[in-house]
Amino acid sequence: MRTAKLSILVALLASSVASLVTSVARAGNDPSEPVVPGEVIVRADTSETLAATIADLSAHFVNVGVVDQISGRPVYLLSYGLTGKQTPQDVSARIDALIAKSTIPWGELNYIGQTGEGKTDSLWLSGVGFNAQTFANQYAVPMLGIELAHERSRGAGVVVAVIDTGIDALHPVFNGRVSPSGVSFLPGSALSSDLGDGIDNDGDGLVDEQVGHGTFVAGLIHLVAPEATILPVRVLDSDGNAGTFQIARALAWAIDHGAHIANMSLGETYRSQALEDIVAEAETRGVAVFGAAGNSNTDDPREFPACDGAAIGVSALDWNDVKAPFSSFGDRIDLAAPGHTRLLKGLPVPTQSIVGPVSGGGYAAWFGTSFATALTSGTAALVRAQHPEWPSTTVPAGMIRSTITTTLGTTGVLIDATNPTYAGLLGQARISAFGAVDVGPPAPPLGDLDLDGDVTAADLSLLLEAWGPTSAGHRADFDPSGDVGAADLSLLLYAW
Repeated sequence: MRTAKLSILVALLASSVASLVTSVARAGNDPSEPVVPGEVIVRADTSETLAATIADLSAHFVNVGVVDQISGRPVYLLSYGLTGKQTPQDVSARIDALIAKSTIPWGELNYIGQTGEGKTDSLWLSGVGFNAQTFANQYAVPMLGIELAHERSRGAGVVVAVIDTGIDALHPVFNGRVSPSGVSFLPGSALSSDLGDGIDNDGDGLVDEQVGHGTFVAGLIHLVAPEATILPVRVLDSDGNAGTFQIARALAWAIDHGAHIANMSLGETYRSQALEDIVAEAETRGVAVFGAAGNSNTDDPREFPACDGAAIGVSALDWNDVKAPFSSFGDRIDLAAPGHTRLLKGLPVPTQSIVGPVSGGGYAAWFGTSFATALTSGTAALVRAQHPEWPSTTVPAGMIRSTITTTLGTTGVLIDATNPTYAGLLGQARISAFGAVDVGPPAPPLGDLDLDGDVTAADLSLLLEAWGPTSAGHRADFDPSGDVGAADLSLLLYAW
């Protein structure tokens, strides 16, 4: 598996801590931020304002037209072409003029978001003895109290959208918990699998460097919440890149398709209004969005959506609750979680590694705030499973995100003493899965459709009523296959 790259991976990982610390951080809202050529995002609330926007841009640029729209939202991706000495900043200036005239409320160039690991060329390493056992027994498991947490919640009934490079759903670690209702927003590929395209998309000399990222992230979520449904939302290419519009559209899709939690182990330093609007919508609709703080060891520029007030930002620590050398930080970060791997002579130490599944059925070590974010999303899924009544009169949809954040923060381990230089900048606490679920009621078990704490004939009746094709996350779709059928009946009878 990617054996031709093994020597490159070893060399990169051996020097990765130093390179991560010194990597160039792109300035937020700086015109030098990488853009998707020929694409601009606008919000146009009526067809008339959209037409006026296109007409204005067409008077200054060529090939202006609508490329795409975020479904159900007045947010459009427009194309444009440049002539002569024109630059994307000329397009940005025209957008600013349209905003000043109140033609549109906002507009922006389509900047590029990426995995933190892709930005710093941090790659996974396999072929050094990692397997299902090292995955299940990695240091994060006792550190977070995951096995004890499973006595009170295993995430049943919760849908976690993994907005990433896709997921290898056939990897044996998932045991059928990856929904077949996933989606791909990559041009030319309808598959939500974690696949390479054989292209150096970001021009850094590495091909398909982030293949396996989404699978690794999903595996860590599944490790913490083994009965949650993982919903693949493939939007990042195999080098871990996507435009802001595409990322915002992927999150909107996840909101519309039943996600309770959205894991976004990615980020950009440009503060996009498009993404901010969708994250705010997620909060109002009861979807908790988790974002990675970034791997640039800085608090400036900030990474979004991690530093968005409506999202939950996560920093990375090591096995001693000390800040990982690469982890970004800041007063907008909410929580911390394990995310570091120790290297000895260029190889990861299994007992001090973050271990996860990668495409093709194998396991590997990796490190980054992406993986701290995944462990936190999984822990949130345990808490969310304890409260199938949400939204409720006491916790309405708009308070679910803040309630989860408070629960994970107040039940976690305080880390300022072990990180005096970064006091108040790594999040409220390092999460504790056991601590978080210990303050809530036992989660209803898989099969308990009427949520009375037991699996009985009443649940069988509800399953039969739901028989047939169903939406992602339906509680009767235990497998989850997208269909309530004989397999679900068998699982219910087993839980009886």
